[in-house]
Formats: sequence, structure tokens, C-alpha cells
Amino acid sequence: MTSDSKHRRQAGFTLIELLAVIALIVLASSILFVAGSGGAGAALDNSKRIVGSIASGARGQAILKNTRTRLIIYTDQSTVRNDDKYRRFFGIVYEDKANPSQWIAATQGTYLPSGIYFDTELSDAKTGFVIEYPRSIPKAEGTGESFSYYEFSSNGNMSTSPDNFTNSRLIIRAGSLQPSNGLLDVVVNEEQEYTVTGLIFRRAGTTTPINNPEEALK
Repeated sequence: MTSDSKHRRQAGFTLIELLAVIALIVLASSILFVAGSGGAGAALDNSKRIVGSIASGARGQAILKNTRTRLIIYTDQSTVRNDDKYRRFFGIVYEDKANPSQWIAATQGTYLPSGIYFDTELSDAKTGFVIEYPRSIPKAEGTGESFSYYEFSSNGNMSTSPDNFTNSRLIIRAGSLQPSNGLLDVVVNEEQEYTVTGLIFRRAGTTTPINNPEEALK
């Protein structure tokens, strides 16, 4: 074996190992309830790191398993909803290649710190993904609870139609959860108005953090 071919093999193994490490980090962290400290600003910064790690993990799963993968956010408003999860609970599912349109949980799910929520109005997530989560066996969508989601294609991109893709935002912010006519709503007071951040998904599946409130609110 020549030194050049040996180098190429080593580089290939390094890429696979890196993606595996990303997936394992997200898998390990997903069983922890992450508590914020130091006020809403510190909790928001912590949450942005959490969301960025989950996004990287979802993309890594898509590439490693060569199948569609979704980053999902709990947004269920039905009578059987779990209020503690509402707009705070994130997860990853991937499509079972042997059973197309059936999904398997890649993690047990992760909570954002208390008082930090996914902003459905400012974000560009798709909606209407109904699934039982988490579960370790393939399950078709249509029964369970409702999630918003961002989808990665099997090569880690954000879209199978690149010419029609526009950058997608995932925005999180400080607020308080309050019931309203049987539904849930995240209420933002004057002090929390600019306590907002997030990330931008690019067409290739990579993310760019949002570094100031104006960028998130525009």
C-alpha cells in the first residue's frame, strides 16, 4: 500500500469517526435535563449551544445513515399534550431505509432551559409532523403528538430541491408559558422582548448562529 492511499484511508476514517462522535455527543446529552443559570441571557446562550449541537447531530445522522432525518420540536396543542414539553422539547428522528416513511428516534429528546422557548412565528420550521416519540422501532407518522421540524436529506443537505431553497431560521427566546382558551401561548414581557437568538440553516445543512437580537427579529 502506498503512503498516498494509506493517507486517504486514514482521512476517510477520520471523517466517519468525527460524525459518529457528534451523534454520540447528542445522544448522551439528550438524556439530561439542562437547567439554565444566571438569568434569561445566560439560559438563552446555553440554549443556542444546545440547539446548535442538536442540529449538527441531526445532520450527522442523515449522513451516517444515508437517509432522511428530521430535527423535531414539540408543538402539540391537543388535549393530551404535555405542557412541560411545549416548544421546549427537541428531538431527532431518521427514516428507516427498509421501511420508507417510517421513523425511528435517534435520541430520547432534549429540553431547553426553563423559560426559553422555540418561537413558532419567527422560525421557518415545517409543521404537522405527528409521531410517537421517542421510540426505537419504525413507526409511520400520523398517530401520536404534533411536532414542528427541519428536514435533512440523505446527503446532509436541507433540501432535495436546491434551486428552490431559501435559508431557514430557528429562533428561540425568553418568555413565559400561559394558557389561553384551552391552548398554550408563550408570552413575552417588555424586558424579554429582545432576549432572542437562534441559528440559520444553510442549503448545505450547515448552520450559522444569530449573534444579535435585531438579526433574529427582522
